[in-house]
Amino acid sequence: MKKFISGFLGILFVLIVICGVFVCTYVFNEPSHDKNSDSRKLILGYWTDEKHDMRFYFDQSGEFKMVKASDEEHIYAQGYFKINESTSKIKVMIMPNKERDESYDLGEKLGMFAEITYKNLEAEEPYSDKGWTFLTDRQRQEIMEAPASCKFIMSNADENVYNCERTRTVKEFNGDEKAEDRIDKTK
Repeated sequence: MKKFISGFLGILFVLIVICGVFVCTYVFNEPSHDKNSDSRKLILGYWTDEKHDMRFYFDQSGEFKMVKASDEEHIYAQGYFKINESTSKIKVMIMPNKERDESYDLGEKLGMFAEITYKNLEAEEPYSDKGWTFLTDRQRQEIMEAPASCKFIMSNADENVYNCERTRTVKEFNGDEKAEDRIDKTK
């Protein structure tokens, strides 16, 4: 009986460790911030398909959120993501959330993993060779208003397709919080 219990506890420990490593690869994985990478283009703002009333958030820290564009309190999915740029796929680990709209089919596997294919990712990055601090107000405005579009295909039964445009929300990645103050002082 002791061998059975110790064997069972050993197997349980190994399973918990494997699951922990698998979950942590999503939770602690940050998207690439390298210039001209798909990851960077995807995380610089939020993506909206007005026709289907859908909005996707891909955060710099690796968090993911899918909401109704007209009512952002209406959450379809929330969790963490990893981007595989070679296959143009976004792997999403959906966190259990009691406020989540579970009537929307995300094509989940094992109850919490989904996949989104992205196609035709086009995003202009004007002045990407300069730092945010050294840009004029006009150049900054051009960066924030640069057009971007992408097609997201959900891996669910219906293979929902969302043609999204990005609204840029992120100004820079360097965390230079005092850049605005320095610019204002030089005027």
